[in-house]
Amino acid sequence: MIEVPYDGDGPALTGLQGGAIDVMAVVLGIALDPIRAGNVKALTVVDPQGVDQLPDVAPVTETSEGFNTYLPWGPFFGVFTPKDTPEDVVAKLSAAYAEGAQNPEFVEMMQGRGFTLMGISGDEAEAFLAKWQQGTAWLLQDAGLAKNSPEDFGIARPGE
Repeated sequence: MIEVPYDGDGPALTGLQGGAIDVMAVVLGIALDPIRAGNVKALTVVDPQGVDQLPDVAPVTETSEGFNTYLPWGPFFGVFTPKDTPEDVVAKLSAAYAEGAQNPEFVEMMQGRGFTLMGISGDEAEAFLAKWQQGTAWLLQDAGLAKNSPEDFGIARPGE
């Protein structure tokens, strides 16, 4: 397979629909409309159970059980501040974001695009990021794409 670099999922999806590329991994939210229109075909979803938006598309774990080690995994949205941001400011920003994320229009948009609203912060968010980093680092290592082993950075293999 020849890798073709694109500047994001949108241009790459355009390349897929135009025949410039044959296959790609893409964020569900941007792919739903072209899938529903019949312009592209979803082969699998990188999710342990599948997704409601594509009920006829099997999760990757049905054909490759080894993915269970790394899942759940995928792109995510977050709101971040510098590490030295005062706790009272972090608390206000966290509360405002949590409140805004409950807006019915926002919730409907996110669900319609196949995104899961996690609404986490603090220690729970730190644990999520650490697990995501661990899975990402080892996926790259196991695919032969990492220049250094995750172990060089103190990142244990998932499940260890």
